[in-house]
Amino acid sequence: MTVSIIIPTYNRADTLEITLSTIYQQVDLEGVEVIVIDNGSTDNTADICATFAKEYLPALKYQVDAEPGLLTGRHAGASLATGEILCFIDDDVELSHTWISGVKDAFRDDEIQLATGPCLPKYEAPPPAWLNFFWESMGSEGRLCTWLSLLDLGNNNKLDIHPNYVWGLNFCIRKTAFYKLGGFHPDNIPDHLQMFQGDGETGLTLKAYRVNYKAIYHPQIMLHHIIQSKRLTVDYFKKRAFYQGVCNSFTHLKETYQNSRKQSTLTANITTLRRVLQEAKNKLKLMFFTPQEIMLIKKELRQKELEGYHFHQQAFKSNPKVKKWVLQKDYWNYKLPV
Repeated sequence: MTVSIIIPTYNRADTLEITLSTIYQQVDLEGVEVIVIDNGSTDNTADICATFAKEYLPALKYQVDAEPGLLTGRHAGASLATGEILCFIDDDVELSHTWISGVKDAFRDDEIQLATGPCLPKYEAPPPAWLNFFWESMGSEGRLCTWLSLLDLGNNNKLDIHPNYVWGLNFCIRKTAFYKLGGFHPDNIPDHLQMFQGDGETGLTLKAYRVNYKAIYHPQIMLHHIIQSKRLTVDYFKKRAFYQGVCNSFTHLKETYQNSRKQSTLTANITTLRRVLQEAKNKLKLMFFTPQEIMLIKKELRQKELEGYHFHQQAFKSNPKVKKWVLQKDYWNYKLPV
């Protein structure tokens, strides 16, 4: 089995070096290639990649593509990949030494199309006490913190998870499935171009769910996400909430305009029901278990999410470029319309 590890990066040479080191330290590197797509870094990213290609990872490919946004690295990396399995990871993660072995084990089952594993935190600084209120319990299944892309579903294989739990920092997929599903949507767009933000991997995983592609959670596909201290602030969470609102708007517009009316209505109803149930749970949790300070923070975050949603909805209505961008079929020929 051949595996292509694709790493989009931008001015994170220090953490990228850590990520590459943990790839080099894998138990099983047979049939593995590493592809780094540099989104126009001005630090020493190129030097680090050259060193690893020469001394540690001879199957490392490095390419510069400065078109803004995370999608650049994802799709450019996929176009260079020769592996049967595409693994998209972030440039600020540390892979467990069993990570590649876990990927290969997961995809030995021909029915599995997507895979992920534990995404655990490695904090640069001690996390604030209020962060505990932003973890969501899944009962006996585990817990997650979407705000920091953290997922812990325990130490056992889970053979049929919802594809939406396969997140971009630890996203493994068969190449055939990746192309059949139409690739990713725009993601991580610079602030001044936020109207062109999309829903990243969510659009792809929703389509995977609709066609009944199977996804697996495999505990060996474990990584640690390096959480910088600047992300452990209320201001960062506010920015993340606004961004999430934009993503939600993109998802809803795609479903409304591109799916059949029946399918779109069903999907929208399911999405709405999930949101209502989650908000009800959150309100109960806030009412009985949450200090006043946390209630205020969560209220601010809900407001920011609504602001992001309405910002994008308005941009879609008033800017023909945004409408065309949202409604285009796919983003293989990725270039922002600016």
